[in-house]
Amino acid sequence: MKTYIPLSFFLIMLLSTSPLRAQKSAYTLPFENSFRLPAMETAINLEEIAATYQTVGNIYTTQITGIGEESMEQTSFTHISDVKALDAIRFLEFYLQDELLDRGSPSGGLVEMSVIYFDEDTRWNLGSALGILTFGVAMLVGVPHSTAVVDVEVDASFYDDAQALTATHRGVGRSKRLLTIYSQSGSRKAHQKALKRALEDLNEQIMRDPFITGNLPSGTP
Repeated sequence: MKTYIPLSFFLIMLLSTSPLRAQKSAYTLPFENSFRLPAMETAINLEEIAATYQTVGNIYTTQITGIGEESMEQTSFTHISDVKALDAIRFLEFYLQDELLDRGSPSGGLVEMSVIYFDEDTRWNLGSALGILTFGVAMLVGVPHSTAVVDVEVDASFYDDAQALTATHRGVGRSKRLLTIYSQSGSRKAHQKALKRALEDLNEQIMRDPFITGNLPSGTP
């Protein structure tokens, strides 16, 4: 007697193991706006981000003597290479393009974003004391010896067509991770998590601002 397996079974197995399934970007945010602001010009303050992460690029200027002894200047510069600063820029780009603004031609105004604060600190925890009391044995078996805390603050400033500042909102985010002698890595992911929380905090403020969203009570001038 032959046994037949339904075609749907093979389809389920194929979809569950297929490498073609959509994979979320590392910069996907943990929220989705049902309402977006009208398209406007956007700007990311790269100089401020570079200063926040202390990764300002160097500019080199070289004097060159050309044909007829004409003097020319050749300028080159180093790009921002700090991975946390680059992640910050990409998160702001994703937020502006995918969540905050409608797609299309800018209808007027400007929104400028930046990361204005970043700090990564290591703090003692209960495992620190336990490691001392056990003369390091607790650390050898994998007990966390300290906690890394990452704090970030993001900023969004809105300008009208006359380039006058109309609103500013700031969002803060924090992320923690336990450190052991066997797992010191993970700093980048902790920073990404803090950025996501800061953008979520910022987004809530923006969407509650009736002067930005246009949801003003009736009779408001």
